[in-house]
Amino acid sequence: MEVSKLSSAFDVEIVFPEGFSFFEPYLQYFVREVLEIGGEAYVSMASDGDISGLFIYDDFEKSGTVFTRSREVFDYFYGSKPFNFLFAELKTEAEHEIYNIHSINLEKRDIVHRFSHEISMASDEQTSEIERFMVLAHPEINRKWTRVALKNGDKCFTVRLDSEIAGLGWASLVNGVGRLHSLFVNPQFRNLGIGEDILYARLMYLKSKHARLAFSEIHCDNSPCSRIASKAQMTVYGQVYQYFKKKTASNEPTNVYLRGAPQ
Repeated sequence: MEVSKLSSAFDVEIVFPEGFSFFEPYLQYFVREVLEIGGEAYVSMASDGDISGLFIYDDFEKSGTVFTRSREVFDYFYGSKPFNFLFAELKTEAEHEIYNIHSINLEKRDIVHRFSHEISMASDEQTSEIERFMVLAHPEINRKWTRVALKNGDKCFTVRLDSEIAGLGWASLVNGVGRLHSLFVNPQFRNLGIGEDILYARLMYLKSKHARLAFSEIHCDNSPCSRIASKAQMTVYGQVYQYFKKKTASNEPTNVYLRGAPQ
């Protein structure tokens, strides 16, 4: 196994074996994003020259994601960096929690919803306000992420109540595939249907942009988000696993958060 560090999302021709990852349409996008916020990316090659793994890592958040079907590759990247949490599609005996991947075929589904709240799409002028809200939701977030995400075309959908952001959710569109992520509703405004409105607004947006598929990673114990996803005709396609590592003296604990965090 040969491992190389990437300095650009286009350092190598990223051609993955069939069935390498559910997230394959997004992999080059993820690499570019993590590098732009000051993170790192590594690719591993098997002896036959095929790509066997991809690892993205943010030292600020002490978080990462391993994309591989190989236990050998997973173990290598798992031990290569200090982390508070790490995501992977590969299930192992290490301590982990489960996220279900909910998906919907937008080409074959009509998205119909009666909204209870007005939905807005954040503009560049609101970047600082969105960033402050993201920090409120996830105090350990890499603050560079919000600006990078908006610059790269991610859309942030918001609901305002009493002149303040009550909730927001993000949507990405890459290679005809939409991703719904980072949904957060301020606790004082929960149980008002805000999360459901934001979900449908993002699905309608993606369908209007001719996305063929949309997906969202939702913690298996997050029953409110799971119910909303099911109501929107999203079905569980697969799973990803969030791994945890014991803290050391040089690895101070942080709140769990991943760029583009699952709901």
